[in-house]
Amino acid sequence: MSILGKNTLGMLGIAAFTMVASLALLTPHGADAAEEEVKTAENLRTIKPYISVPTLEEGGCTITLKTDKESYAAGEKPVLTVEITNTTDKAVTKTIDLCMTGRDVESRSRMPARPEMLWELSKEVTLAAGEKQTLTLETNVALAENQAVAFSFGKDDLIERPIRIKDEAAKPVVRSEK
Repeated sequence: MSILGKNTLGMLGIAAFTMVASLALLTPHGADAAEEEVKTAENLRTIKPYISVPTLEEGGCTITLKTDKESYAAGEKPVLTVEITNTTDKAVTKTIDLCMTGRDVESRSRMPARPEMLWELSKEVTLAAGEKQTLTLETNVALAENQAVAFSFGKDDLIERPIRIKDEAAKPVVRSEK
């Protein structure tokens, strides 16, 4: 057998070994496969909200944000629970800014859909030293099917930023320094 034939057989052997090893490592094993959630039409319609920062420590207060459920069906309105604890020995007035954003997960574009503001609230709370308050807030926004939903403190800069369209007809302004 020629050297070219031996090299070709060697390369095919290495490729076959690499393929078998890759399949063995990437295939889910029995224990792993049992833990995966089966993707059914019902599971895909379930909306699981994401809370970007569930607990925030700011200005002498600890603020915790929770939803009333772990998942929602289309048409349901989430209810939020906000627990605020004053960790200082003085009275504190705190402004709580919350927002709910959503985006379509079945976008027909190559780029993911931009999130849009669905609901926002700003509420001022005054707490005595060491006091704890619990607020229950109804969003009054029915969730849409195939929607990813996120809750966060404050406003998301990406959502609030205006879109600027480049105008090709506009002439650039040239400034000279004197």
